[in-house]
Amino acid sequence: MNTDRQASRFESLAELIEHRGTEQPDLEIYRFVEDGERVVASLTSGELLNRVRGIARQLVEAQLVGERALLLYPPGLEFLVGFAACVYAGVVAVPVYPPDPARLERALPLLLGIIRDASPRAILGDSMTLELARMLTSEIEDAGKKVWLATDTVAEAPDAMRVRPPTEESLAFLQYTSGSTGAPKGVALSHGNLLHNLSVIQARFEHTRQSQGVIWLPSYHDMGLIGGILQPLYAGFPVVLMSPFDFLKKPINWLRAITRFRATTSGGPAFSFDLCTRGVPDSELGTLDLSSWSVAFVGSDMVRWQGLDAFARKFARSGFRLEAFYPCYGLAESTLYVSGGDKGAAPVVRPSPVHDGEPQLMVGCGRAGTDSEIRIVDPDSCTPMEEGQVGEIWTRGPSVARGYWENPAQTEEIFGARLVGDDSWRYLRTGDLGFIREGELFVTGRIKEVIKVRGKNHFPRDIEVTAEDSDSQMIRRGCSAAFATNDDAELVVVIEVRKPDGGDAALPMERAAAICENVRAAITAKHGLSVAGVVLVPPGTVPKTSSGKVRRVVCKDMFLGDELPVLGAWRRGG
Repeated sequence: MNTDRQASRFESLAELIEHRGTEQPDLEIYRFVEDGERVVASLTSGELLNRVRGIARQLVEAQLVGERALLLYPPGLEFLVGFAACVYAGVVAVPVYPPDPARLERALPLLLGIIRDASPRAILGDSMTLELARMLTSEIEDAGKKVWLATDTVAEAPDAMRVRPPTEESLAFLQYTSGSTGAPKGVALSHGNLLHNLSVIQARFEHTRQSQGVIWLPSYHDMGLIGGILQPLYAGFPVVLMSPFDFLKKPINWLRAITRFRATTSGGPAFSFDLCTRGVPDSELGTLDLSSWSVAFVGSDMVRWQGLDAFARKFARSGFRLEAFYPCYGLAESTLYVSGGDKGAAPVVRPSPVHDGEPQLMVGCGRAGTDSEIRIVDPDSCTPMEEGQVGEIWTRGPSVARGYWENPAQTEEIFGARLVGDDSWRYLRTGDLGFIREGELFVTGRIKEVIKVRGKNHFPRDIEVTAEDSDSQMIRRGCSAAFATNDDAELVVVIEVRKPDGGDAALPMERAAAICENVRAAITAKHGLSVAGVVLVPPGTVPKTSSGKVRRVVCKDMFLGDELPVLGAWRRGG
């Protein structure tokens, strides 16, 4: 007998954690693996509840209810324990990624900025990470007065201790946006926002207790946290978690985990499927069995048909079916999920209404979730666009967050949008461009990243794909950034290139010049654009968000500030 209650009957995530821990105490709901196959840690629902109660008791005793707590954890199960303890106790969680000691120059300012913005009263983490964090954050005001709690040292507790249980309206956590087009902002998500979004995901993905997840996505990011950790807790099925580094270092590890644990649900941004297509040798296809995979969700970026088709064709030998793809659209400001299609249906593919030369094939991202609405709106006049016309994507519904933390001006601008002549509804302005055709949403790009030349819009990813295709052996796919440097639309493309023979040898000048010429000529031929500059940089240089999106605005600033480590370059007139 299925004893699960519907989302409307849960008042908070605290009730959900309690329910799962008492109704399915022996379910091994979370496992963490290394190398895609070796289980190194696990938690049952009952063990999770007892650990959460122990930590929650300390949070309550420290008078942190209603306050904010920064979560600093490396990949592993301890993060989800700390997060669950916060929402269980009524403490507002602030998940962030601990700074990488090898990349402190980039990571530390971002972390310190979030700490200053969120002003947490407490910092939670595992013992080793907190030791490093104390040294790195010593300059933060009142750092010594904050509550520092190493959750891996806290004993379990058999009963709960809560001052006031959270409700649907209670603030659950601050989800800091990825910062792909600017500085990260703290999205204030309530328990009600999360419960509604989790119910929509469960219904659209058709999750049951027989489902099985495999997730490599970062746990501090919305897709990994809500889709990968909270969704299994909500629907009552097990999930295998792995470090994103395990995937990025060796993409086949992800597919091995799906094979080993017979996953039904797994996915990630579009680039993750591209990495597998390029990085998994054909000789390994016979060792994989992807036939159990029924929901291969694709989101977090514009979805291109060429990428999905290439993956499906290659891994058909491993049992993958094209119909398993589930393209979807979402963003942190609407908790996670905004739109998606029907499980088991083939992707909907249409030509883009805005293109250079030959039409780009776009993949649809379905329709709005339950009790929600999507509109395509002229971003300047705030009037609705006709079907098939590209405009800004606006949405409304119970999953839309209450706003940005301590930022009323931007909250009103982004979360309080109204159509001209119609004050009946307030909409979320996503900042994304797209169009609707026959009820299907197609996402085309970001408003802030559109390159305008002679009155015509060009989407950066179209240009980047052309550049990457011009020399596929040397140019790393998904690791380039196209942008205009000024109002005159001086087009520059920054591209990561592989080192010769994978070694440390410098890129020969002749080879660098040939790559730059191939890129310039390909962009001119396909898009009719005159390129002002091509910059070749080492792997790992082009800045990305935690979810793998290219941070084009940041890359542009690095270019203008001469901060890029250049392996080779071509400039018009240079």
